[in-house]
Amino acid sequence: MRPGADDMACELLSAAAAMPWAAVQMLQGMGADRHLIARLSGAGDLGVARVELSGNGATWTPGGATQRLLIGVRDADGELIDVAALASHCRDEWALRTGDGWALGLDMLAQAEQARDEAQAAASPAKPPRAVRLRLFADPFDWMGAGGAGLCVLDWGLPALTALRALGERVTLTVEAGAQERLRQLLAHGGLPRVEAAHQARGLAA
Repeated sequence: MRPGADDMACELLSAAAAMPWAAVQMLQGMGADRHLIARLSGAGDLGVARVELSGNGATWTPGGATQRLLIGVRDADGELIDVAALASHCRDEWALRTGDGWALGLDMLAQAEQARDEAQAAASPAKPPRAVRLRLFADPFDWMGAGGAGLCVLDWGLPALTALRALGERVTLTVEAGAQERLRQLLAHGGLPRVEAAHQARGLAA
């Protein structure tokens, strides 16, 4: 049965209560931003629990033999919409509770949209719109390493592609070097938005 928001909140709070200090130390050792850890922990959005992964590994349910780090996925208004189960031993492995939370950092997406609109409103023939950039991170651990200052896509399905394409040419997505062409191909839809490489190191050590 598909869990509701209250069910997920209870599951996440239980996982947060079970979060050992060793797990926090592990995150810090991987380079996760301490302020973000504190913020997520304070909101009850970070925990540890045993889960049962689905056959394809895309979703999870409570119980089972697999221990995972859980992180709440919230929409731009701060409402809990999903819970991601991360594998600390593999940066590219995660599962979603419901599949609705297609990205971490949806508040940053909303900020980019607002900045784009404000830049356009302030522009004039003599003053072109200022550049608006949104950083995309390859995995949740990189996202945590950067303090959540950007977007980490958890599910590259239609909702993700639609939202990113809708940013338009006024927003430039910045990604790690070498990932630009793949993202351009994913987003190919009238050539929008632009994509460039970030001029900074990965947020967390490999």
